[in-house]
Amino acid sequence: MKQVLLLFLLLCCAFFTGKASTEIVLESDSLIKVLQTLPYDTTRLNVLNKIIRIEQNNQQCIQYSDVLMKEALQLRNDRYAGLAAYYHILYYYNRNNQDSVAKWLTIMEPHARKSDLWNYFFDAKRFQIDLYTFNEQYELAINESQKMQQQASQRNSNRGSIAAYQCLSNAYIGSQRWDKGIEALETAYQLLTPTENPVVRISVLSQLVSVVKEKKDNKKLLKYLQELENTLHNHISANPSLKTGFADVYLFNELFYSYYYLNTHQPQQAYEHLVKSKEYLDENTYFMYKVLYFDTFAKYHQAIGDYQQASDYIDTTLSMLKKDFTSDYAEQLLEKARIWKQAGQSEKAIPLYEEALAIKDSTATVLSNNQMAQIQSKYNIEKTELDQKRENNRLQLTYLIFIFVILLLLFIFMARLFMVRKALKYAENEIRKTTENVRKTNEIKNRFLSNMSYNIRTPLNNVVGFSQLIASEPNIDKEIRQEYSNIIHKSSEKLMRLVNDVLDLSRLEAQMMKFQLQDYDATTLCKEACCMAQMQNEKTSIQIEFSSETDAQIHTDITRLTQALLSALVYPQEQRQARIIRFTLNRDEDMLRFRITNSPLADHAFVSQETIIRHDINLLLLKHFGGNYLVNDKTPEGPEIVFIYPIVSESK
Repeated sequence: MKQVLLLFLLLCCAFFTGKASTEIVLESDSLIKVLQTLPYDTTRLNVLNKIIRIEQNNQQCIQYSDVLMKEALQLRNDRYAGLAAYYHILYYYNRNNQDSVAKWLTIMEPHARKSDLWNYFFDAKRFQIDLYTFNEQYELAINESQKMQQQASQRNSNRGSIAAYQCLSNAYIGSQRWDKGIEALETAYQLLTPTENPVVRISVLSQLVSVVKEKKDNKKLLKYLQELENTLHNHISANPSLKTGFADVYLFNELFYSYYYLNTHQPQQAYEHLVKSKEYLDENTYFMYKVLYFDTFAKYHQAIGDYQQASDYIDTTLSMLKKDFTSDYAEQLLEKARIWKQAGQSEKAIPLYEEALAIKDSTATVLSNNQMAQIQSKYNIEKTELDQKRENNRLQLTYLIFIFVILLLLFIFMARLFMVRKALKYAENEIRKTTENVRKTNEIKNRFLSNMSYNIRTPLNNVVGFSQLIASEPNIDKEIRQEYSNIIHKSSEKLMRLVNDVLDLSRLEAQMMKFQLQDYDATTLCKEACCMAQMQNEKTSIQIEFSSETDAQIHTDITRLTQALLSALVYPQEQRQARIIRFTLNRDEDMLRFRITNSPLADHAFVSQETIIRHDINLLLLKHFGGNYLVNDKTPEGPEIVFIYPIVSESK
C-alpha cells in the first residue's frame, strides 16, 4: 500500500520539479551571469525565480530561495516572498521533512493572502498533507484535508478544492477506505474545468489511473489512460521544453497501458507499451517507477507462461521494497506465490503465502494500532480544545447575559419612548383631523344656512309681500286678488314642504324618526305612487310607464316610502316639459329594485337645495330599512334612480 501512496506523491512531485537537461543547465548558468548585472528591483526577483525553478533538485535551490526571500521582503513584494517560501516547502517536501514544511507554510500564508497567491499556497498545503499520509498519520491528514477544502471554498479557489480532495483520497486509500478514497478522487475529477491547468488535470488523471488499476476496473482504466495521454500530448506540444521533465509521467502512462492490456488478455499489445516505456527509463528515474517497471514485466511474463522469468522480476522488486516498504513487499510475495501456483508448483507457493500473510497481519495490526493511537490523540486534543471552548463559552455567556439585560432595559426604555411619541403623534393627528372636520362642517353648515336662508326667504317674501298688498288695497280687482292669493298659497306650500324636508332630514340623521310600519304589496305601492304622480303631473307632459316582475310583500312605512318614490316621479319645480319615465320593479334574491329611468330628480337641470335635501332623505330612509339608494345620471336611457329595499324588513 505504501507503494501506491508513494506513487501518488511522486506523481505530484514530478509536475513541480523536473529533470535538468544540458540545455536547462546552460540556461541556469546564463541567468546567473545576468543576475550579477541587475539592480535590486522586480526584474532581478523574476530572474531569481527562474533560476530557482531550474535548480529545484539540488542544494542551490535553498540558497537562491533565501536570497529571493530576503530581497522580496526588502522590496515589500509579497508575491515573490510567497514564492520563495513555496520553493522552501517544495524542497523540504521532497526530503520528507515535515517540520520544515510546516514552518515555511506558516511563513507563506500571510504573503499569499496579501498577493492572492492562493493556488501556490494550496499546492504547498497539499505537500504537507501528503507527508502526513506517507508517514501514516491518516486521521491528521483527513482532518487537514477537510479544513483545506473549507478554506479553498471560502477563497473560491477551484484548484485548492481539487488538491484538497486529492489529499483526502490519498489518506482514505492509505487507511484502506477505498470507497471513500475513490469518491473523493472522482469529486476532484468533476471539479476539473476545460480551462484548468494541464498539470493539475494530469495529476488527477494519474491518481485515477492508479486507483482504478488497483480496483481492476478496466473500462475506467482505459478511459482515464486515453484522457491522460491526450492531455499530456497537448501540454507537451504547446511546451516542448518540458518533455524531459515529464519523462516519468510518460513512463507511468506506458506501464499502465501495459497493465490494461494484460488485464484484458492482450499480452502482445502490452509488450509493445513495455518496450516503449524503456525509452523513458534512466538513472534519474524515481525509485518507485522502477519498481512499477519490473512489476509490469513480471506480470507480462506470467501472462505468456514464462513463470521463471516472471519470478526473477518479482525478486528484483522484492529486493527494492524489502527495507522500507513492508506492506508492498508482502504484496509482491503474494504475487510471486500466485505465479508459482499458476505454474502448478504449489510447494514453492505455500511458503510464500505463509510469509506474506504473516507480514500483512503484522502490518495490519501495526496500522490499526497507529490509527487508534492517532484517533485517541486527536480525541484528547479535541477534548482539551472543547473544554477550553466550554470555559470560554461560559465567560462569554455571562457577558452576553449582562449585555442582554442592559439591552433589554434600553429596549424597554426606547419602546416606552416610542409609544409616548406615537401616542403624541396620534393625538396630534386626531386633533388635526378633528379641526379639519370642524372646519369642513362649519363650511357645510354655512353653505347650508346660506342656501336655506335664500330658499326660505324667497317664498316667505312672497307670502308677506302679497299679503300686505291684499290687506292694504281693499279695492283690488277680483282677478288680481285671486292671482295674489294663488301666489301666497304656492309659496306657503313650498315653504312648508321645505321646512318639513329639513325636519325629516334632521330626524333621520339623529335616528329619531317615527315610522308606522305594516306589510304591503310592493306592486300595489308602486301603482299608487304612479297614480299620485299622474295627478300631480296633470299640468305637465310627464308619462309614466310602469312594469313589475314580482309580487313580493314588504314591511315598511307606506307613507314615507310612497313619498320617496313620488319625489322621483314628478318635477321638483313647476315645469311643462314632455318626459317619459320608465318605472320597473324586479327582485334580486332578497332585495327589491325600484328602477326609475329618466327621473327629473336625477337630472342636473333641476339641481337645487331642495333636490339635494330630498336625495339625502331618500338615502337615509332606505339605509334605515337595510336597503340602498343609487343615483346614476350617465345611463343611455337618461338619469336613473334605483331604490333597493329588502323583502324581509331589517328596520330597527
